[in-house]
Amino acid sequence: MWKSLLSAIVVMVAVTLSVELFRSTPSALAQKHNGLPVSSSLVVHAVKAEDGGQLMIMVDPETRVMAVYHVDGNTGKVSLKSVRNLQWDLLIEEFNGGTPSPREIRTLINQS
Repeated sequence: MWKSLLSAIVVMVAVTLSVELFRSTPSALAQKHNGLPVSSSLVVHAVKAEDGGQLMIMVDPETRVMAVYHVDGNTGKVSLKSVRNLQWDLLIEEFNGGTPSPREIRTLINQS
């Protein structure tokens, strides 16, 4: 129980710090960072990991970038696991879907 409580506290602190870092960015840096605008709103979702820790998924809807962190259930250590720009992913019309594909459905509808 203490491990879960510690993990929850670590996640809350990490989220709060992340939001505050984005919110209190000096105006000179707030315009753009590495070509991307700095966001003040993040979407955060935490789920239990199989190893007893937690995964924290953070999405910046303005820059369309997501990051995944792992919070160790024993130590509370936070480690970055993945970062991905979703811009090009969101332009794919179909990927790893089933049959019928969106293209096949569109063809069927246009034939009617």
